[in-house]
Amino acid sequence: MLVRVSSCGTLYWSEGDVVWDDHLGHRQLKLAEGTERVLRWFSSWREPESIREADENPETGERLVRIARAMIRYDVLVVKDSSRHHREEEILRDWGPWGTSARAFHFGTRSLRETEFTTSEMTAKTLLEKAKASPPPSPVRPSGEYDSIALPEPSPEPLNAIGLGDALNKRRSVREFGEEPLRLRDLSTLLTVARPTRPETHHDIPTTGNVFKTSPSGGARHPTEVYVYARNVEGLDRGIYHYDGFRHGLTPLDGKIDDDELIALAGDQHWTGNAGALLIYTSVIERNQWKYPVSRTYRVLLMDVGHLSQTVYLLATALGLNVTFTAALRDELVEDLLGCDPANELVLGMSVLGTRP
Repeated sequence: MLVRVSSCGTLYWSEGDVVWDDHLGHRQLKLAEGTERVLRWFSSWREPESIREADENPETGERLVRIARAMIRYDVLVVKDSSRHHREEEILRDWGPWGTSARAFHFGTRSLRETEFTTSEMTAKTLLEKAKASPPPSPVRPSGEYDSIALPEPSPEPLNAIGLGDALNKRRSVREFGEEPLRLRDLSTLLTVARPTRPETHHDIPTTGNVFKTSPSGGARHPTEVYVYARNVEGLDRGIYHYDGFRHGLTPLDGKIDDDELIALAGDQHWTGNAGALLIYTSVIERNQWKYPVSRTYRVLLMDVGHLSQTVYLLATALGLNVTFTAALRDELVEDLLGCDPANELVLGMSVLGTRP
């Protein structure tokens, strides 16, 4: 029998311990002292008993053999031609170009046959108890002491002039923009995607922090924050703003960049330098973590931006604007512009908008 270190696991340190994370089996194993020697020994196919050769001391050699046998039982070491070996080969073939982190994320957040789920009633009861000891985070980032620029109330006429079916059929990603500035009222309409649909109740948000908007969000958490980079918008100075959904206003931030810096931020996509405005989406992870403290929830953050940006697409189409979405961003440059901490607020993408040429 030949064995080798699994290709579907990773090592990390946790509070002084070395932990093996088997993302296929959803197991985290604390490794005993000396385990690293076994892992290095079996970096290629070898007989389990061969580990005795790694140390001149017979007692140490026997201990390493016992460690190797335990590793086989827990799939840290994989037996050649076993079902686990063939499964790993398939995954390496299909996921290889994306690297270890991508496949670790996908399979580590994949639910298994024995995964347990709670009923909505049980979840609601648990969250109400949790809220007593640890209130949920705000569903909208507060503007603090900064003054917010009030936006005009959206007019329903442009949106009602085109049916949903027409908007869906006409929706396209267009990367050409005109020199005419984006109207402030149109920008206001687009930003309603991040506005609570019942803003009059915001002082009395349910105890669990649920909030409702025009796009769906897992667990009504709405982790996505929206920032506006106004490049060519009537009535707005060029610069970066945070959208305050409660007050339906824009809070000016300190970030200032020119067109070359804007293009660099957007992954050298030169057409972004002609846009009227950019809606930049970030995700505040604590909103979802409070209700769903499991890693699978990261997938929901990505879905949330997809729902929101599609609504922006349809609104922009109805307003006669050109629009596209891009995730080809230099995250660090975006973080610098927004002043957000990537440990708790994640840059995920942006919609690029403008008038038609």
